Amino acid sequence: MRAQIRSIAALLIAAATVTVGTARADDVPTLRFSRQTAAEDNLWLMLAKPELAPNLNKAYKIEWSQMRASEAAYKAFEGGQIDFATVSGNSALAAAAAGIDLKIIATLSRESQNGANTKFLVKADGPKTIADLKGGTIGIVGYRSAVELWARQGLKSGGLDPDKDVTFAVVPFPQVPDAVRAGRIAAGGAVDAFAMGAIAQGDLKALFTSKTGMPFDEELIVLIARPSALKEHPAAVKAFLSDLVAVTAYYQSHLKEARQALLDAKLVGLPPQVYFNVPDYVRDPGLRPNIENMTKQQDVLVSSGFQEKPADLKAVVDPSYLPGH
Repeated sequence: MRAQIRSIAALLIAAATVTVGTARADDVPTLRFSRQTAAEDNLWLMLAKPELAPNLNKAYKIEWSQMRASEAAYKAFEGGQIDFATVSGNSALAAAAAGIDLKIIATLSRESQNGANTKFLVKADGPKTIADLKGGTIGIVGYRSAVELWARQGLKSGGLDPDKDVTFAVVPFPQVPDAVRAGRIAAGGAVDAFAMGAIAQGDLKALFTSKTGMPFDEELIVLIARPSALKEHPAAVKAFLSDLVAVTAYYQSHLKEARQALLDAKLVGLPPQVYFNVPDYVRDPGLRPNIENMTKQQDVLVSSGFQEKPADLKAVVDPSYLPGH
C-alpha cells in the first residue's frame, strides 16, 4: 500500500509538471490565502517543503496569512483581504447558508472514528457515564464551535439536555487536561494532540468523543474560495490544487519525514515525541469534498440551531478545479 501511494505521488507530481505551462514571472497570479492552526498539516507541508509543489511560483504564487479561527478568516474574506481560506466544514456550511458568496473547492481533513478526533476528558475515577455529567461544566474551545456541537450531540446521546443539565465554559485545548484535574470543569473537549498525552498519564480518560453523537465522517477543514477569484484565475487555482494533491500524497506516504519537516519549519509547536505518535486525520487522497458527509453535517447544524436554514450544497460545493475532474 505504501509503495502504491508513493507511485501515485510521483505520478501526480510528474503530471502537474507536464500539464501546467510556465508563465512569465510578471504574469504569474498571486492567490491571497489564509490558513489556520490545526488539522491541515498536508497544506502546511507546502510551506515547509515548497519543492514538492512544482507549479509554485511558475503557474501561481501564494500570499500567505494565518488566522486564529474561522471567524477571523470570514472577516478577512468578506473584507476583501483574502480570496481563499481554510475553515471548518461546519462553519463553511453555515456561512454559505447565511449568504456569504463562497465555493467549497477542496477538503483537507475529516473528523472520523477511523482517525484523529476530539475527545471529551474527565477524571479517571470520575463520571462513568455521560448522564453523570449532569450539573457539571463542559469545557469547549469556543461558543458555536464544532466542539460545542459535538459536546451537545454527545450529551444528548447520554440522555442529557445541554441547555438545562450542564453549563459551558470556553477552555483552550492545551488547558483542558489541567482544568479537569483541578475540578474547574467536569469534562472538556481536546484534540488528540493534547488529549492522548493526558490520558497516558493515567489520571484522565475519554468519556466520549466527537463521534459519539455524530457517528459519521465529517468534513473537518475545507478550502473555500471567492467565486470571482476562481473565474479570474482558473488555471492558477487548478495548478495549486494539483500541487496540493501531490503534496498530500507525499504527506500520507512519508508521514514521519513530513512531520519532521513541519517541526523543523516551526509550523507545529508540539513536542516531537507527542507529534510523532498522534494519529493523523482521515484525508481524502484527491481532496474531494463528500456531499453525503456534508448533508449529514448540515442536517445536524440545522436541527441543533447552529444554522438557520440549509445551504444548497450542489451550488456551494465545486470540485471542478481538482485534478481528474
